[in-house]
Amino acid sequence: MPESMLALVKPGSAPGMSLETRPKPSPDENDVLIRILKTGVCGTDVHIYDWDDWASHRVHPPLIVGHEFVGVIEEVGDAVEDTKPGDIVSGEGHIGCGHCFFCRTGQGHICREAQIIGVDRDGAFVQFFRFPAANLWKVRPEIPSDVAAIFDPFGNAMHTVMAQSVAGKSVAVVGAGSIGLMACKIAAVAGALTVIAVDPQEHKRKLALGFGATFAFDPAEEGWKQALLAHTREASGVDVVLEMSGSRTGIRDTFELVRPGGEVALLGIPPSDVSLNLSENVIFKSVTVRGINGRLMFETWYQCEQFLLEGKLDLLPLITHRYPYRQFEDAFEVLHRGEAVKVILDWTE
Repeated sequence: MPESMLALVKPGSAPGMSLETRPKPSPDENDVLIRILKTGVCGTDVHIYDWDDWASHRVHPPLIVGHEFVGVIEEVGDAVEDTKPGDIVSGEGHIGCGHCFFCRTGQGHICREAQIIGVDRDGAFVQFFRFPAANLWKVRPEIPSDVAAIFDPFGNAMHTVMAQSVAGKSVAVVGAGSIGLMACKIAAVAGALTVIAVDPQEHKRKLALGFGATFAFDPAEEGWKQALLAHTREASGVDVVLEMSGSRTGIRDTFELVRPGGEVALLGIPPSDVSLNLSENVIFKSVTVRGINGRLMFETWYQCEQFLLEGKLDLLPLITHRYPYRQFEDAFEVLHRGEAVKVILDWTE
């Protein structure tokens, strides 16, 4: 009888997830088998848990969820080189086809056939995870396992900030969740003159002020936009606005905050369609807009590693809650209540 394992599964088209038994996989010749140590719970996982409009159109249950992970190699396929059992690894969760125009020109993160683990194919919220060796990232011993588990969202933040120059500019980050907070610090380290955080939760605004932000504003307060714009050149707007919240209001605010001729990077995933006055907010303002998807493979991973090894930032203060994987419902509940920044599930039972 084959060995079994536990996996956190989206079983059907309804809110919630369940812990289920699955067969333990074996690696194919180009794969590895990873014993999962830690996983991070992402906003995307919350979308899937809640079964919102975005998730219901993108995800096809039943599916093992999760895309942020660190683990140890258990087995390697016959064709795998430079990786051995015992190596500590994370991995790039966008699995491209490897042979299309995008994959062959360094844009594998937007391969039209790409599958994202935990979204389009089975993911990493599982005791044993089969994963393509080509997408592995070996974790340096200096990097704590909790931090290695959240390299994926760290990479999202790095990609979003680095997609345009921020040196010598004012930068606003709309949404000070874990990725937004990372972006505040990255922007500050990368030379932004002013970093402004926008978030409705007081504890996240306080964290932002200690994590690279110069100012932090509550979007529920009357007159907050005018107060924010007063910190920009001639009150004309922010040079670069990074939208991390994915909320309809946050996206609209983003285009009101950016200055004419400024730049916007959109990372947050809205739960459904967002209406926007393109004429007034983009065209006549001559705003450059970038959609950010995942990470550049593997340029962003090297940038993230170097920031950590050089001591430019410490991600551990952003990990506010840790749970054994069997308590996954508690993890999602603390995220729903807005009390958590980053949540780790521990699979080392």
